[in-house]
Amino acid sequence: MVRGVRQIAGILLVLLAVVSLPAAAGVLTLTNGDRVHGTLVVVERDQVTWNADNFGQITIPKDKVLSLDTDVDLKIAGHDGPCALAGHLREKWELYCDEGSGWLIDFPAIDRAEPYINFVGNPVVFHGNVNAGGDFEHGNTERDDLDVNVNLDIRSGDFHHLVKTLYESLSTPDADAQEKYQLSYNLRWIFAEKWFAAANSALEREEARNLDMGTTLGLGMGYLFYDTEKTAFSVESGLSSLSEDFINSDLSDNQDKHYTAARAAVNYRYKFGLGPEVYLDQEVLQSVDSSDDYQANAKLGVRTPLVEGVLMEIAYYWQYDNTPSLESEKEDTKLTVGVGYQW
Repeated sequence: MVRGVRQIAGILLVLLAVVSLPAAAGVLTLTNGDRVHGTLVVVERDQVTWNADNFGQITIPKDKVLSLDTDVDLKIAGHDGPCALAGHLREKWELYCDEGSGWLIDFPAIDRAEPYINFVGNPVVFHGNVNAGGDFEHGNTERDDLDVNVNLDIRSGDFHHLVKTLYESLSTPDADAQEKYQLSYNLRWIFAEKWFAAANSALEREEARNLDMGTTLGLGMGYLFYDTEKTAFSVESGLSSLSEDFINSDLSDNQDKHYTAARAAVNYRYKFGLGPEVYLDQEVLQSVDSSDDYQANAKLGVRTPLVEGVLMEIAYYWQYDNTPSLESEKEDTKLTVGVGYQW
């Protein structure tokens, strides 16, 4: 009887010890020799966020981390399945993933790594901003100028969906109102740690350029140098099919209605510590049939937060078309100041 009670008590003690163990134990070793026990939250471009057992969640610069040990599977960009961290070799991570054998990855260059269970449990990340500005003058000067932008960044795992809309309207007593509509959708599939396949599409109508409806469809490849909350930089190139219908066909004799173009694009964003964020989006399209038929556009801007969620944005637009309609200029520039909301 006594022996049976002792066996049951022993079993209960073992079970209690197992249950009391942390579900995902790990150790973060710093360059000064400190060891912080806890669990990994996320590894980003410049920092590691760690949930310490003793004092909660902390953020540590990467250059202060000597090693990281965790027993949870990780999600690494470009790998669909979970990856297990096996060890370190200087600044290298040794990883083993479901779809292949072990491989080494440069720890300082990792843009993002997180526990796989978090990645599966939170598959969609939604960011965006809306901005409106204008110039409305009545009296000695009559002018109505309205600009509205909406930008969405929707991420589901390794798929990034980028949606942008633009509406502009300019009217004066001496001329009819001229409007511009633009809708674009870009898809990125991160198939490797830095590389992504890209698909781009756009619809556009711009009365000032005699464009009734323009459509763009393209495919390409891109390279993501980095992509964090603080900064992002990527380049991409490929081929696009362009189709343009004109409001007045008599003014578009020197323009091709349908053509294929080589495309190159650059996207850059940097957020300063005090809050302002600068960005640059630039695109160049060169016809593969005619060296004279090319166009380029760029948007350079600064977003400054005013209060929580509310921002002021100053943007400079530049557009160049080497073969415009007969009564249009090759170059267009515009400076806007507006107020918006971001989330």
